[in-house]
Amino acid sequence: MSGTLSPFSSVAILGPGLLGGSVALAVRRYLPDMEIRLWARRQAPLDEAAAMSITPHLFTDISSAVAGAELIILATPVGCFEDLSVRMLPSIAPGALVTDVGSVKAYVHRTSGALLHAHGVSFIGSHPMAGSEKQGLSAACQDLFVGAGIVLTNDQEAPPELLNRLAAFWTALGGRCLNMEAGLHDRTVARISHVPHVLAALCARNAVADGNQKDLRELASTGFRDTTRVCSGAPGMWADILWENDVAVRKSLSSCVDDLRELSRLLETQDKAGVERWLANARSAREQILFPREK
Repeated sequence: MSGTLSPFSSVAILGPGLLGGSVALAVRRYLPDMEIRLWARRQAPLDEAAAMSITPHLFTDISSAVAGAELIILATPVGCFEDLSVRMLPSIAPGALVTDVGSVKAYVHRTSGALLHAHGVSFIGSHPMAGSEKQGLSAACQDLFVGAGIVLTNDQEAPPELLNRLAAFWTALGGRCLNMEAGLHDRTVARISHVPHVLAALCARNAVADGNQKDLRELASTGFRDTTRVCSGAPGMWADILWENDVAVRKSLSSCVDDLRELSRLLETQDKAGVERWLANARSAREQILFPREK
């Protein structure tokens, strides 16, 4: 990947947190001829970026950050995208492409994507299927996207040439790109990302339901730690994600409730064979997703 010719001459990354910071570090490593610009609302993360020698181009003024940039990446919480799009519109260079790294897509296309498109600015959504329960630039990693799936959503029908250049950008950072309609993306990630986060949170909440935390601390081990790890993510960010993808999340949660009721019924009726089948189906489902057999 190192030494690949950059598909864009410059990138403005709005929000140097875990994902935005990882993009910046990856560009520095794998696309060294690409100019990196970082924007943040506050000076503190920019001072951290300066200490890490990511780039000398650091801004708290969004107009200066995006002026002349060929690629602009929205990497703040999704709820901020529309406001940022309005603020940066007058300074976006002709022919520039705007993308994002949010984990919901239909909402982004309905809001920021539609706004930008109406003003003649191309927008293509990106969702890197990579991350961590940790937050902030200090948790960023230059290899975060190596081997990761990168979903591209082009509901505003930006030119194919821009879609190809964006795919080349993510591929240069180590990602595997696939194109998907925004609504299908949201329904899919509800099941494999958003609802698993909710269920991890449910396990943690349920564990302390009787208030006896001393015994819990004595007995909790790798199973509890691994199952609940993702719910250590920022509650505010995850509340936004669930809110913005509420229809797909509610549908998947309803399916989960039905499945749990079935398990409860099997236990209540002492159907041990049925319980074993329920668990075997779960194991098979996991293996089909993570370890598909070669055809």
